[in-house]
Amino acid sequence: MPDSAFAATEDQFRQLAGSSHENRVELELYTFTEIPRTERITALIQARYRSVDALWAHPPEAMIVTGTEPVRPRLCEEPYWPHLARLLEWAADSVPTTMLSCLAAHAFTLLFDDLERTPRESKCSGVFAGAVSAGHPLVNGLPELVSIPHSRFNEVAEADLVLAGYEIAISSGPSPVGWSVATCRRGAGDFVLCQGHPEYETLSLLREYRRDVRRSLFSDGKRPYPRVPEGYLPAEAEAMLEAFAQRAPVVDLGPDELWQQFPYDEVARCIRNTWAETAAVLYRNWLDRAGVALPLAA
Repeated sequence: MPDSAFAATEDQFRQLAGSSHENRVELELYTFTEIPRTERITALIQARYRSVDALWAHPPEAMIVTGTEPVRPRLCEEPYWPHLARLLEWAADSVPTTMLSCLAAHAFTLLFDDLERTPRESKCSGVFAGAVSAGHPLVNGLPELVSIPHSRFNEVAEADLVLAGYEIAISSGPSPVGWSVATCRRGAGDFVLCQGHPEYETLSLLREYRRDVRRSLFSDGKRPYPRVPEGYLPAEAEAMLEAFAQRAPVVDLGPDELWQQFPYDEVARCIRNTWAETAAVLYRNWLDRAGVALPLAA
């Protein structure tokens, strides 16, 4: 998990795993200690997390591997790649079932099936309709179409997954953003790959959009201004963000003063969560098959 979203991401998975299963979920926290962290996150890790190395001798019943922001053009060039690859290879031999979030899912397809992610023309950000695959055990109880948040710069083609033997649980359906959830078996382990973010809280996409706006404003024109997340906001909230975007390049204010006028609170009050029940069903179905002792590797 990136430092900026470390605590929030932990809370998202903790709440979803705990609320989606009738039995008590024992959530253990692990991280790659080799990744440099800020002082604040280092203190949090020291207080609550263990090194991933502590997992090798104590395989869990189920595992979640979170994602992070990509930095390098290719995943195998990321500084954490050797550690993540080792974890995924070990999971295939030692963990009954593993849930992979976004970048971790793309890392899995590259490692096991040589399926490279491909960059999109622009960032995929928003809440999109996905088509549920009837009969797949992971989506029992869901309607034909569901809403799933997405936030990513890259994708792995659905057709390539199918050719490699993956089952698509939630496909792109009427939206152009690609699959949301897929499953496969590698070695002795079952894997659930989430290219979407069903675990997101109501304001997660807004916080990411605000972060991207700030990066653009303070980049001296080096970063493009982000697009408003699609399918996520009511019309009045979109209008507020579009009005701020139109002011940004023309108002004679410094970035600090302009940034203070970003309408975060006003927009936040307008947002309605349309995917929480879908996420709860997904995790309940997964945990019903996985057991209740659940570590989280960040």
